[in-house]
Amino acid sequence: MNRDFYFSYISEKIELLSSRIKSMGKLNILNLNIHAEFFYRDLCNLVYGFNFQNANVEKQNIAAIDLLDKNKKILIQVSSTCTKEKINSTLSKDNLEEYQKNGYSLKFLFFSDAKNLRTKVFDNKYNIKFNPQIDIWDKDTILNDILECTADKQREIYELVMAELGEKPNPSKISSNLADIIKTLSEEDLDSPPEVNNLHEYNIDLKIQFNNLKKVKRIINQYKIYYSKINGIYTEYDKQGKNKSLSVFNKLSRFYTEELIDDDSNESQKFFNIINKTVTHIRKSDNYNDLPDEELEQCVSIIVVDAFIRCKVFENPEGYNHVIA
Repeated sequence: MNRDFYFSYISEKIELLSSRIKSMGKLNILNLNIHAEFFYRDLCNLVYGFNFQNANVEKQNIAAIDLLDKNKKILIQVSSTCTKEKINSTLSKDNLEEYQKNGYSLKFLFFSDAKNLRTKVFDNKYNIKFNPQIDIWDKDTILNDILECTADKQREIYELVMAELGEKPNPSKISSNLADIIKTLSEEDLDSPPEVNNLHEYNIDLKIQFNNLKKVKRIINQYKIYYSKINGIYTEYDKQGKNKSLSVFNKLSRFYTEELIDDDSNESQKFFNIINKTVTHIRKSDNYNDLPDEELEQCVSIIVVDAFIRCKVFENPEGYNHVIA
């Protein structure tokens, strides 16, 4: 699923950012904190619909404030120092008195885990709006809220994170045969599947039952009709000595083997996980030409169902033969 891809990427990058800030902080190297402040400004605006601006645009080095939203009257201090003393120090700043009179609320955003601070009692000198249970944010707070976002919103967040925290293009990155096959398949006319596919329908149903995949039978039936198209693509490539079909089958088989290790997922979940892993692998390929999410997922589903029919993934019942002799 696209949500799985987007959230996995977002959480991985934010976790890495948090870890790097913590490591650099131990060496008293704080330049990353400044860049992270701008990143979290844009991230919070996107996730929550705020309009945070850097507070220093208003006045250089405003004590206790890093970001402010004038419309919603919210102040945020962004910090890597996740302590009670840090919060009390901020709450004691005299400039908060004016903001309190103007109806502002104050939040804290920490780069690392701050859940232990939410149960503490703080000295709120000017009684500015501040509830520790809901106004102390950390990376987990934001990730949980991102998890609740729609797939479309997650894609926007993914694009922001990729632009800010993504890897630079790597000239040595290895191309993927799966990406090549997807490109070719995406150019096929999938609206007109062949009427005859030479598949042994009874045996395919037997394999579905044998592997406890009745819940995904509809998906297998939906995409098995493209067997002839994908078979033609493999045949053409293999005639050129490219061995793309073998490498693709081996990669899908590896994804299936990885799923066998996970005892917590049922067979239907394993089936979808193979699709998700294949989508992720293709997106990371240097030779992947961007496709709309729905088209990519459709093409990957065709390839995985084809691999299922050929017994490259899931178990082979005794006497199974997918092609009618």
